[in-house]
Amino acid sequence: MRQSTLLKIILLIAIGAIVLFPLYAIFIEYPAFEKVITENTSREAVRIATILSSVLIDEAVELRADRLPKPFLRHIQQLQADTRIVKLKIFNPSGTIVYSTSPDEIGRINEENYFQRIVTSGDSRAQEIPKNTMTLEKQVMPEDVVETYVPIMNGAKMIGIFEIYYDISAEKNELRSLARRTTGVLVFLAALLLAVIVITMRKASALADEQKRMADVLAESEKRYRALFEHAGDAIFILESEGEKAGRIVMANKAAAAMHGYTVAELSAMKITDLDTADSAKKAVSLIRRILDGEWINGELNHRRKDGTVFPVEVSAGLLEFGSHQYILAFDRDITERRQIEEGREKLIRDLREALENIKTLKGLLPICASCKKIRDDKGYWNQIETYIATHSEAEFSHGLCPVCAEKLYPGLNK
Repeated sequence: MRQSTLLKIILLIAIGAIVLFPLYAIFIEYPAFEKVITENTSREAVRIATILSSVLIDEAVELRADRLPKPFLRHIQQLQADTRIVKLKIFNPSGTIVYSTSPDEIGRINEENYFQRIVTSGDSRAQEIPKNTMTLEKQVMPEDVVETYVPIMNGAKMIGIFEIYYDISAEKNELRSLARRTTGVLVFLAALLLAVIVITMRKASALADEQKRMADVLAESEKRYRALFEHAGDAIFILESEGEKAGRIVMANKAAAAMHGYTVAELSAMKITDLDTADSAKKAVSLIRRILDGEWINGELNHRRKDGTVFPVEVSAGLLEFGSHQYILAFDRDITERRQIEEGREKLIRDLREALENIKTLKGLLPICASCKKIRDDKGYWNQIETYIATHSEAEFSHGLCPVCAEKLYPGLNK
């Protein structure tokens, strides 16, 4: 039932598309192209009028039919030959035609309201005139044209107005042909789309069920990985890897925020180099380049917390491909305690080495008296054995009597 309802909806959409596509081409796309043609032609007319205006202004002549410079008139004739200008007129501000490519119009006066508005505002005006319709001057044109009025300005003063009729018949004919071809193609494509939909809908239900199952699996997988990401003991960063944004923090877990004294939102507005010390930041560019070359890097850097304290981190980072985009996945571990243990161990080793270097040792052949047991030193003096050993080592002595000597010196003392 559900599949049947869905099929009906899609069929209705396809039928609607078959009807709407041609209508869109005729009533929206075609007028939009016509507007572009008119605007482009108007800009071309304004450009030509601007060039001609500069010639008139440079000649510093009054706009009168008998005072237009010959180079200017030759320039107009050349433009008319090289472009699709059908007619060109020049009015003085009072509306009198002082020049026209149709000489019989010279001397006529334009008293229309639109012309007075152009004189008053100083703005250009352009309008498309379809074939066999009347222009603003109440003249019928035998072809499609764009009628453009362009003020001639000398500084802030208007000294005249150009009127240019630009032939756009070729563009309009090509546009009409294109519209017919486009409409036919759209109808064909819409019908083809309908056929494809009918065929593929037979498998749509099974595909939808499979997609739902995969979506559930992905959602469960994403849930597990997000829980792992959020509750990991080490700091985890996902960074941009390309362009100017390389190194920007896209995501960071709670451990990263706690380790550096920022909130997760604050980290998301930073670059990873903002957490590095100056020396570590210098290494960041080369590290990112190595990662982009496919290397998984491991090393130690110094980071700076929000309060300014510096601490060492062990970094492990590499590329992470997600969809069609590559990111950098980085794991940071605070190794402050490990560094302290290592430093303590190294200090202990240094202390032991220093102590060993300070220990006095006895070695070599010692000359000792066979009778009194005195030892002769390097200067030839005989010293008591305990005096010699105390001088040449760290040993200290306490005196007592062994049982044999005690009996010999104090007979009967132990009885």
